[in-house]
Amino acid sequence: MPASFAEAAPALRLTTVGAGYGSRAVLDGLSLSVDRGEAYALLGPNGAGKSTAARVACGLLKPSSGRVEVACDAGLADARGKGRIGVAPQECALFGALTIRENLNVMADLGGVRRSKRADAVARALMLTSCTERADERINALSGGWRRRANLAAALVCRPALLVLDEPTEGVDARTRTTLVLAVKAALADGAGCLIISHDAAFVAATATRIGVLMEGRLLAEGVASELLARTFGAARRLSVRFRVAPPQTVRDHLAACGLVEEGDGVTWRRIGDDVDDLAPTLQGLVEDHGGELGLRLPDLDDLLAKLTGRTP
Repeated sequence: MPASFAEAAPALRLTTVGAGYGSRAVLDGLSLSVDRGEAYALLGPNGAGKSTAARVACGLLKPSSGRVEVACDAGLADARGKGRIGVAPQECALFGALTIRENLNVMADLGGVRRSKRADAVARALMLTSCTERADERINALSGGWRRRANLAAALVCRPALLVLDEPTEGVDARTRTTLVLAVKAALADGAGCLIISHDAAFVAATATRIGVLMEGRLLAEGVASELLARTFGAARRLSVRFRVAPPQTVRDHLAACGLVEEGDGVTWRRIGDDVDDLAPTLQGLVEDHGGELGLRLPDLDDLLAKLTGRTP
């Protein structure tokens, strides 16, 4: 977190929040905070409560218990709090018949941006998301990746204190992901805090200052990703084996006997341990003889999530 934001109130603070839908509880005493200039990624399997936490954070769902606080700095939002939260939901929430520029003007108006400053605010959001060249095209005519850019531009146009992103990179290519990463980093440098809900490990690794792992509405762990990985796996590495087609049962049995776990697709096996560097050469010939590939790498966020939640990545 930049030193200039150290004394500022957090962009978001959830304190023992409970929330759900009807009689179904989803969040169970969730507490977390997102500082200004910080991106906090909330990870977890489907049904863990991630999107519910995002809806609570941006005021779309009233908690059944606990407290939700969002920073309202006079430099970023007006006295009524308009514009203090920028939301990029999983589904594109823009007007399909309007252009990107027209949508941003609407969002700036709703967010309380003064008319005299609106054109500059729109131009800045277009620039940050590299949407300037397509600004006068209708949303309905855009590809999924360009809609993601426009969705983020709409969330940024009011220079919010809190940015909430729910699966912002779903279905995008590497170039668009990079554009979105840079836009989020620019918002952080401008003093926003960001809550990210994403299954995209590459995007999370590139943007998140801290992560939290959620399971059944409760935090299992939180902290800096590198520190959590080191604490969880130590010096262990991941051995991965992948075949083009399912191998014979004898090969499957041999991999299982060596401690590799099949990942559910019939062609991929993995093992994380301190001894995999020694194990890999003993499997190389067998794997290659059956058209497979073998790889070694450090455990990543998907491995961390699988380890903490007991779910296969």
